[in-house]
Amino acid sequence: MNNKMKITVLSLACCNPALAVYDQQYISRIKEALRRIGVEAQVDLVPAVDAFFGFKASYIRKILPLFKKYGPAVAPTLFINEELVLYGGVPSVEKFVEILAKNAKKSDS
Repeated sequence: MNNKMKITVLSLACCNPALAVYDQQYISRIKEALRRIGVEAQVDLVPAVDAFFGFKASYIRKILPLFKKYGPAVAPTLFINEELVLYGGVPSVEKFVEILAKNAKKSDS
């Protein structure tokens, strides 16, 4: 697989700094999963406030119904190629391997 995916992690740490540690775990696990499956990807961490007031407002629109239902528990939120894939909590590296491999195959088709 030599596909370049675009991975965006939407963070609520701008609203609650205590969440920043989860963002770092999330990014670290994504990078490890990518290494394991041999896929290159652009990985961006986007604070919700930047998405809300910036050009990434489409991300906010996609998570708003979830946020209204679950509150800040939706964070961090994972988008692959601008599609919402996962939200809430920090999954294991193995779970990221599964999700990223599946999405890399989808992108290759």
